[in-house]
Amino acid sequence: MPEDDFEKRRGEDEQFQRQILLLQAIIRIFRETPDCEDETEVARLGLKIAEELSGSAISFLGELNPEGRFDTTTLSARGWKACRVPRPEAEEMLRNMPARGINRIGLQEGISWIVSDPDSHPAAVEKPPGHPPINSFLGVPLKFMGGITGMIGLANKKGGYTPADQQEMEALSVAFAEALNRRRAEKKIEELNLELQFHLRQLKDANKELEAFSYSVSHDLRAPLRHITGFVELLNKRDAEVLDEKSRHYLQVISESAQKMGMLIDDLLSFSRMGRAEMMRTRVDMNRIVEEIIAQVKAETKGRQIAWEVAPLPAVEGDAAMLRLVMMNYIINALKFTEPIPEAHIEIGAVADRPDETLFYVRDNGVGFDMKYVNKLFGLFQRLHGSDEFEGTGVGLANVRRIIHRHGGRTWAEGEVGGGAAFWFSLPKKEEK
Repeated sequence: MPEDDFEKRRGEDEQFQRQILLLQAIIRIFRETPDCEDETEVARLGLKIAEELSGSAISFLGELNPEGRFDTTTLSARGWKACRVPRPEAEEMLRNMPARGINRIGLQEGISWIVSDPDSHPAAVEKPPGHPPINSFLGVPLKFMGGITGMIGLANKKGGYTPADQQEMEALSVAFAEALNRRRAEKKIEELNLELQFHLRQLKDANKELEAFSYSVSHDLRAPLRHITGFVELLNKRDAEVLDEKSRHYLQVISESAQKMGMLIDDLLSFSRMGRAEMMRTRVDMNRIVEEIIAQVKAETKGRQIAWEVAPLPAVEGDAAMLRLVMMNYIINALKFTEPIPEAHIEIGAVADRPDETLFYVRDNGVGFDMKYVNKLFGLFQRLHGSDEFEGTGVGLANVRRIIHRHGGRTWAEGEVGGGAAFWFSLPKKEEK
């Protein structure tokens, strides 16, 4: 083989071997950095791999803050070993360090740079006593998300750095930056998860306290309410003949108010219990639930013209008693707000062709509501109509939302003033195994 061909072949072999070593170094970064505890350990591991690949004696990672200073600077293990500055003093010097001297040469242009004789370079600055001597230097900008975030500094390779070293470190720096920022992102996610768990525990405790408070208050209110109702009845029986019309009217108002208060207490207790009740999940026949509810309310709505339109409903997974309460609230709601309508029309149906959830609705041709107030509908004690227009405590729909939320579903409504309303809820479909 001619000598020129031999040299060419040897050069190709060396280049191929370098490419293999570079690929192995990149693989090491992505394989080993996920096991690092924090970003400092990621940085030191990356610097170690860079030193081994380039033949450098020492190295550092400097990251820039918004003011352009090296706010985060990590020395490699070899770098700390070669450093003669006391560790606490050195760590203090590395904080918010100016980007000066040969360290900043390529940062503004965003290109890597080689300095063969650092001490005689025009940009060189005086080093602090104990700083390791530098006889050759390779700087590589650290790039992420389209910007320069810092640099990797490698020093003291025997014989100095070559363009091939420069290209390899540029390729390695991409993996380095990716691994470093990935670990930071993971740490941020971990911190956010811990914070979220903390807030969830706080919310859970607050809900328990609120439910206990509402139950206690509701329970304790029953006794004085019974006294009010009882004494009003005694007055009516005892002094009805001697009381004038206005006095009897006052007693009637007191009695009616006490009855409304009793209903509110009952609803509040029901709302409180619904948040604590254990769910008994079974296969629920929604058709049967709706049939039973309609049969029950028909006896209470005799004399009214009501057209019922009930479509076949799919069976679902859930708590039968809770879902019955949901349907009861929706149907009672429809009956209540169609009462002023001479011929009421109530439609009950479902949308079952969605891949992940089943939708149910109760639609009526009643008085409707203004959509700008739709966010109030499912709030506790929220009412869009006065109590003199339609009776109610403002708890029923709040209970519906709590039940459906516990089932993993959604609740919403659509309406128009004078144009009726449709109340919806969704239930997630059970995954097939």
